[in-house]
Amino acid sequence: MLYRLSIDAFPLGKETETALEGLTGQREFSRAKVAVHAGGLARAVKHYVDNPSPQVIIVEEAGGPEEIQKGLEALAEVVEPGRKVIVIGSVNDVQAYRRLISQGVSEYLVSPVSSEDVAAAIIACVKDPSATPRGRMIAFIGARGGVGVSTLAVNMAWTLAELTQEAVIGVDLDLNFGTMALSLNLDPKQSVSDALTDPDRIDTVLVERIMIEHGDNLSVLSTAGSLKELTQPSPEAVERLIDMCRTMAPFVVVDLPRRWNAWVAGTLTQADEVVIVASPDLANLRDAKQLVEWLRAKRGGTSLRLVLSKADAAKRNQLSVKDFQDTLGIAPSLSVGFDATLFAQLMNNGQMIAEGAKGHKLDEQLRQFARQLGAKKGVAKGAGKGLNLMSWLKRPKATTK
Repeated sequence: MLYRLSIDAFPLGKETETALEGLTGQREFSRAKVAVHAGGLARAVKHYVDNPSPQVIIVEEAGGPEEIQKGLEALAEVVEPGRKVIVIGSVNDVQAYRRLISQGVSEYLVSPVSSEDVAAAIIACVKDPSATPRGRMIAFIGARGGVGVSTLAVNMAWTLAELTQEAVIGVDLDLNFGTMALSLNLDPKQSVSDALTDPDRIDTVLVERIMIEHGDNLSVLSTAGSLKELTQPSPEAVERLIDMCRTMAPFVVVDLPRRWNAWVAGTLTQADEVVIVASPDLANLRDAKQLVEWLRAKRGGTSLRLVLSKADAAKRNQLSVKDFQDTLGIAPSLSVGFDATLFAQLMNNGQMIAEGAKGHKLDEQLRQFARQLGAKKGVAKGAGKGLNLMSWLKRPKATTK
C-alpha cells in the first residue's frame, strides 16, 4: 500500500536525520510528503505555533521521561487534534514506554533508529483493522517485447485462482493489443480502457460491469484488441482501478505493456511483487538491468523476481543463468523452456498450461512459483486507516524494545 501522508520530522542527531530522510526511499512512502526539520521536540513546539499540523509528527528528545512529558504537553497546546505523534528517545524503560503510550503517544522508538523502523512505526499508527481488506498486487513486465510475459501473467492468475480457491482478478493493461481475455477464450464486451477515461467514475459497479469471469474464481479486465487511438490514462486512473480491484479480490495480477511512461512506472511502484520476464540474450540483460536498478532505487530490493523465458532456445549462443544472476543480483525464480508448438496450441484452444498440458514439467513449476508469490489456502488480505491529542494518541499495538 502506498501511503499519501503528510509527515513532519524533528530529529536531534545526524543519524536520526539520515533515517528520516530515507523514509521516502521506502516503497510505501514514495507518495508521502516528508519534511525534516532539525531541532527535536523543542523545535516542533515552536514550529506549530505558526504552522499547520501534518497527519504524522515525529519528534526526537534526548532527555529523560520528565523532559519528554513536559515537551509533549507543550506540543499538545499547539498541535491540531487527531494527529499521530511518534517519539524517538534514548530511554529504554518499559514503565516510561507504557506511560507515554497510555497518554496517547502513537509509538515510542529507542534510538538509534533506521528508516525501516520509522516506516513500520508509521504503518502501525495509521493501520485500521476495520478498513476494507486489500488484495496482493503482482505486476508482470517484460525486459523486452516477445518474451512471453502475457502468457506467464495469465497462467499465473489462473494458477493462483486454482490453488487458493479464492478470487483473483487479472488486469491486462496492454490497452490495444492485450491477450489475457483471448488466452482464456473470452470475448470482452467492454475494454479495460473504458474504465480509465475518468478516474472519478471508477467504482466497484463499473469494474464489475467490465470484468468477465472465467470459472468460479478468476475474473479478467482486458481488451478484445483494437487499433483505435486511445487517450493515455493518467497514473491516478490506473492506480485507482487497481486499488478498486484490490478491495474485491485477495490477488490482483497485472500484465504491463513493454513501454515506459508515468502510469507504467507508477504501477510498478504500487505493486507488492514485481516479476521481470527476460530471454537469455544481451539486449534482455541490458534492459532487465535498467529495470532492476530503477526498481531498487524506488522500492528497495524486496519483492522483486526474475523469470527467464525461452531458456533453452539456443543454448550455445545464449547467456547463462549465472550471467543474469551475477549482473542483476537476482537468482531466477523460474526458467521456462521454449516450446513453440505447445504454446501455440494452448493459445489456439484458449487453454492454460494446467488444462492443456497437465503433468507437463512447466505445470508444476508454475504451481511452485505461485506458492512463492503467496498462494496458499486461506490467504489473508491486508488494509489501512488513521486515529487521535493527548487524544492524538492511541495506538494499535506496541512492541517494547
